[in-house]
Amino acid sequence: MSGTLAVYQKELSTYFRSPIAYYVVAVFLLGTGYFFLYNIFLTGEATMAETFQNMGVLLLTLIPVVSMRLFSAEYSARTMELLLALPLKPWQIVLGKYFGAVTMLLLMTVGTLIDLVPLYLFGTPETTTVLSGYVGFVLLGMACLAVGQFFSSLTQNQIVAALITASVLLGYVLRSLFGYLSFALHFADFIRGLVRTEAVTFYLVVGAIALTLNASYLQWRR
Repeated sequence: MSGTLAVYQKELSTYFRSPIAYYVVAVFLLGTGYFFLYNIFLTGEATMAETFQNMGVLLLTLIPVVSMRLFSAEYSARTMELLLALPLKPWQIVLGKYFGAVTMLLLMTVGTLIDLVPLYLFGTPETTTVLSGYVGFVLLGMACLAVGQFFSSLTQNQIVAALITASVLLGYVLRSLFGYLSFALHFADFIRGLVRTEAVTFYLVVGAIALTLNASYLQWRR
């Protein structure tokens, strides 16, 4: 675990030294705040249902920006060989980088909690529905980050990694094409206050598959 922790700490420090991280967080919080104000004060709906939908769509557009640099930046900086040469197992590298990206996701999520203040002041939302919405949002983000990290390990170009990730995630959203594999289909359950085992398992399995492929690819590169 010490190896995973070392990679995690390095990844976090890299995020906070990069202007991209601050840009992504700022865009997400501003976008979420706008959608929340629009849904609450203009439509008069004192719920988070529509806001969660908007947050999910906004997240899918920003996740590729967060994940694109995870491995592609190592390639471009010519530090990938050094990273693979360290006495670390591939899964330690994968999890360390993944946990760093998930931490950014959690920080973005925590920043949206301020929206709950006027919601509870001027309305009577169902707390269980709000909690399930946040659980679904975090699981959605974790699955998307795992997919994005995998594609970041396949190319040296960060833009290419972002475009591939965005294309794949967009495909998951199109439920008419992929049916059960739709990210949006399962996320809708959480928004309605339904924390279904099937939906939770879906996100965890997608993330686990992506991370396993990522670790296998690094092992193959060795």
